[in-house]
Amino acid sequence: MKPFCLLPVLILALASCTAPVPAREAPSLGPASGTVATPSVPSSQRARTPIPYRVTTGSGAEINFLLPTSATDPAVAAIEAYRVKAGATPVSYLVADVDNRRGTVPVNLYAVSVFDAGGRRFTFSSVADVIHSWGPTYSYDFGWRMGDGSAVDEAVAGTLKREATELHSANMNTAVGAAGQTRVVLASSDAQLPAEFVRVTVQPFGMGVEVEAAPAF
Repeated sequence: MKPFCLLPVLILALASCTAPVPAREAPSLGPASGTVATPSVPSSQRARTPIPYRVTTGSGAEINFLLPTSATDPAVAAIEAYRVKAGATPVSYLVADVDNRRGTVPVNLYAVSVFDAGGRRFTFSSVADVIHSWGPTYSYDFGWRMGDGSAVDEAVAGTLKREATELHSANMNTAVGAAGQTRVVLASSDAQLPAEFVRVTVQPFGMGVEVEAAPAF
């Protein structure tokens, strides 16, 4: 073979040996090696995660509820729809199932209280009282007005008044006798609840005695 025939081959071999190889980027695993980074959840969003609670009274009644109960829950859907229609400010709901079949005395679920780390109390009471404040009233200027003070004509006021009366009547009973069971809807004017509940108490026998509630995990 003639020497000049080997020259092109030699030049190509040298070029392939000296050409830089592009670096391959390693995939990012987040701040800690071997872990995949996940976005943090704001505390305001965590605060709205319903927590199940349970109370067993000394008389044998068992009370279960989600804190808070979603406004889309079937037990409060009609109430929430009326609140929106009436233009009332948002509230927080609590739906409690009261099982007194093993109880020896009547239960009257007067209120549920939630405490934050600073000691502030957030109170849930009968939703019937809140509904009553949402409905239209006949004012001193001989016209109908909603709870927020806005005027409404007589025909609309009549329809809203009837609806409020029906919802009020359906939710005003918070008591159940021994050996019975019922569902009670409560509401709090505090639409924004604390990020953490450090204490939850229930008043199952009307105003006065408070019973500690515990998470039912």
